[in-house]
Amino acid sequence: MEWTPEALKAEIDYRQAALREDAERARVEREDGTPRHPWWWWLVHRRAPRVPLPGNGHHDAA
Repeated sequence: MEWTPEALKAEIDYRQAALREDAERARVEREDGTPRHPWWWWLVHRRAPRVPLPGNGHHDAA
């Protein structure tokens, strides 16, 4: 694909506008005061399921 000067300028303007919108959204979220965690934080700090441990039907031997 051949890039013309007009197409390059349009692409740069489009990407800069998207970056500005993303920065504004992030700024509003930070000012909100609620903590925003990265996607991997939820993997590390997830709650354990409340499932009883499997038993064999007998009391555990001491």
